[in-house]
Amino acid sequence: MERTHTDILKGLVSAGKRWRYGEKADNLVTRRIVWELMHIIKAEHVDYYLMAFWIFRYSVQDINYWARGAVSSSVVCYCLGLTEVDPIKYGLHSARFVNEDLPKFQFDIEASRFDEFMKRAEDMLQANAEDFDITAIRECLFKDLKPSSYLNKKKERPLPDDLEDEFARYALSFPDTINLYESYSLRKEAHEKWKHTGINQLDKILASTYGILAFQEQMINILHELFHVRTIEANGIRLAIQRGESELLEASKAELFSNLKDLTAKEAERVWNVLVSNRKAFLKAHAVSRVLINYKYEIQQKQL
Repeated sequence: MERTHTDILKGLVSAGKRWRYGEKADNLVTRRIVWELMHIIKAEHVDYYLMAFWIFRYSVQDINYWARGAVSSSVVCYCLGLTEVDPIKYGLHSARFVNEDLPKFQFDIEASRFDEFMKRAEDMLQANAEDFDITAIRECLFKDLKPSSYLNKKKERPLPDDLEDEFARYALSFPDTINLYESYSLRKEAHEKWKHTGINQLDKILASTYGILAFQEQMINILHELFHVRTIEANGIRLAIQRGESELLEASKAELFSNLKDLTAKEAERVWNVLVSNRKAFLKAHAVSRVLINYKYEIQQKQL
């Protein structure tokens, strides 16, 4: 019996799971893979992941590339070898990448071989034109590819002990959040005391950034763990906060506050105020990807 594209993707991810996590991957990895595959199949996005695998892992595997943005939040992408960032290890949420929208594949490509990459990728598409909608796949996969000079020189350095600090500093280093960067630095260096909220789960989520909301993933964690919102819906509320969609937010807040389980109304208000405290919260998946580049390649910070 001929295997379907879904069967093939499941087989590739299963093999990738063993490659990345060994024969005895923990339950969190397994649950996350099942969750992602369920949404990928439901959204009919299987072919995009298959072709991404065949292009990057076969056609151009000798050309250096590096995932940007939310690609690194997907365990399926990690198992397929599309990113070198383990989203489980770094606490990344895949709802920013795996949802009903087309997956936004963002990659930097070795600049000196970019044209070669594009030709070989196109050859792979043409070779599969009978079985795939290559026009749609081309638009999805080639939409955000960038030639990058830093990928010309590899530089393997050991990772430092405090990567979380580097992630936070990168995320807060932009003009809109520079005041938060300064507060983070003062708290990190014990020059300013972090006043805990008194809500254990919230303080735990904010602990790595000393009480400052730095990451979009923290927003999703707050909604999921304290308001018991499903991950996909939590990402939708996160997006509404960052876009400043006041009417939608008021409706979401009213619904959340009408179904409180573990919080008092006063505590819920405190949690909500933290949740909306930084509309410019950064995608941690992107911060992790950008920071780790420095330990893999010769690169100047300004190029990031």
